[in-house]
Amino acid sequence: MRSSQSNLAALATLALLLGPSAGAQTMPDAGALMRQSEQMFKQSQMQRIQPQRASLPPEQVMNDTTVVTAQRFKFMGNQLLTTGQLQAVAVPFANRPLKQPDLQQLTHAVSEAYRQAGWVMQAYIPRQDLSRAELTVQVIESIPPSRPGQ
Repeated sequence: MRSSQSNLAALATLALLLGPSAGAQTMPDAGALMRQSEQMFKQSQMQRIQPQRASLPPEQVMNDTTVVTAQRFKFMGNQLLTTGQLQAVAVPFANRPLKQPDLQQLTHAVSEAYRQAGWVMQAYIPRQDLSRAELTVQVIESIPPSRPGQ
């Protein structure tokens, strides 16, 4: 009897030392675990993308006098949408003089095609010889946006 009383006293002392959180831990709910898991996944995706972005070509410097006439478009970095899908988006920009605002509309149209498919991305015109018949568009794909209810 004496040893059980001393064990109880030791447990009571330990509980006082550790505080109220020692004995009453709550289990995280499934939703919280899922959100935490998604957050960790997104962070790992972004960490993989960061070194990739560092190796991308710099953006083309353009001004009000920049004019490009591209017969074809080359897309770099696209995996989620096919080159054929992006070529269809770029058709209205082929074989005509394109100024800086037109090139911005081109990259916006490419971005919009990705948004329609549920993806967030960035497109830009990398540094290149603008007198060539082929214009390169750099695509930086990202992870899909989180949607409510998923």
